[in-house]
Amino acid sequence: MIRLFFGAVMVIGAVLPAVGQTSSAYPLLKNGPSSAHYTLVRVNDYWSPAAITYSPAGNFFVVDSLKVSKIDALGNKVFSLKTSETTHLLPFTYYIATPEGMYDLSRQKPKLERFEQVVNGSKTRTLTNDSFHEIYGQAYADADIVVYDEPNYEEGIDKYRAYMWIKGGWVLFYLSDRAITLDSDYDLGITVKEYPAKFNRTLLLKDVQTKTYSAGNSDLNGENPRLMAQLPERKMRYPARGRLKVLQFRKEQVDETYRGVPVVFTGMAEYRLRIGKEDLFFREIAVKALRQKLQTQLHWYVVPAPYQDKTQVGFLEFVPVSNMTSEGSGGVYALRRK
Repeated sequence: MIRLFFGAVMVIGAVLPAVGQTSSAYPLLKNGPSSAHYTLVRVNDYWSPAAITYSPAGNFFVVDSLKVSKIDALGNKVFSLKTSETTHLLPFTYYIATPEGMYDLSRQKPKLERFEQVVNGSKTRTLTNDSFHEIYGQAYADADIVVYDEPNYEEGIDKYRAYMWIKGGWVLFYLSDRAITLDSDYDLGITVKEYPAKFNRTLLLKDVQTKTYSAGNSDLNGENPRLMAQLPERKMRYPARGRLKVLQFRKEQVDETYRGVPVVFTGMAEYRLRIGKEDLFFREIAVKALRQKLQTQLHWYVVPAPYQDKTQVGFLEFVPVSNMTSEGSGGVYALRRK
């Protein structure tokens, strides 16, 4: 099993037999909890925390966790693409970069749009600072969209990249980092002081109860105050549309001991997600460590206030902390109207 560590407690005990059993009529998340008008539908079945963002410009969502998926304003998955070392979503955008071209998730039917031109891509790097500014400056002026990316070491090129939408086609431009000022706090996106990016930024969702953002594995989930301070979302209001509550938890199994003393327990917890006057009930395994709060492994994410009248979709994320704390329900669930 995957071991759990909580604070300074050294975990050395083996998993012991169950000490109790809980029966419940509530379904597991994977079985689709529902109410009269709502249902929770899994849109991502990976256990890795997902980055979930909302596009105000297009009124859709992007879920990024091993796959990049587009979820429409009704909660339906309309596109999905597996990521890799060379195929990835650019932060706070709906653009997926690949070595061959780009996917624009704002399209009704996203597809690979190949680069029409690659500029400054050879290893010789013949552009001087002056010639770079002349050529790039003109391209930048002509571009309707400009998004930046980190170096692609798989290509053997250790230069930053700019993707430009110019006159109906994508152009890949390898940047001369001696000619420009780069800020590579990648969780926030690459920035170039002299040539600011041009795109419609997507927004993080927020779990109002735990005060965390849907930033996945990045440092923007609250653990890096310097980066968090730069988030525009920090100034936005997120009304708690819906509330998640633990109705019951019973210690069913001792998972870890320290010198013979049980210190970590797991057991089935029962939950209620209240949306307006309706309730969705379900059950999932939770974790309770000695002298610590119940770890539900759940987050309920909603969009900022100005956009809650455009979409009623919220996302419930269940990320098990080990391979012993789930019955196969890990992933992201979209709240849909029936």
